[in-house]
Amino acid sequence: MSFIIQEINHRLPEACDTMGLTEKDVMDLVQTFQLCGFWRIDIDRGHFFATENFYRLFEVEPQSGPLNIKALAERIHPDDRDMLLETYQRACSTGETYQNIHRLITRCGCTKFIRVIGRFRATGQGSGELQGIIHEILPQVPTATFLRKADGEPSDAVRA
Repeated sequence: MSFIIQEINHRLPEACDTMGLTEKDVMDLVQTFQLCGFWRIDIDRGHFFATENFYRLFEVEPQSGPLNIKALAERIHPDDRDMLLETYQRACSTGETYQNIHRLITRCGCTKFIRVIGRFRATGQGSGELQGIIHEILPQVPTATFLRKADGEPSDAVRA
């Protein structure tokens, strides 16, 4: 699995303002496009908070308040757990933003890939927090697959 640290460009709010889109509009559109979950870890307390879609991606029951890290860790592929912990520790010590791809084990025992984008944020008190977004990496389907007639033959658009 990969570990990438990079500078993220934070110009989206400015661009959206000029178009007349609010941050809520953008978030609603992103959630319509693909299931995304958001999370936050309070480093000093060890509390992990997440949105309902985060729970859906992990296939665990949503709960209010801090979530059960042990239940989440069981869903992460055993070969990826150390890397994930190392990623969190590195982000906390360097303050850098990161992207990571790792595997989740579903309830049925299948494997799915998720992408995590996270960052450290100083809070002015204590050690700060980590916050981020996750989404499932879905298999790519060739456009030609969608461009078929009812009888299964390629459409004229594919032949052209």
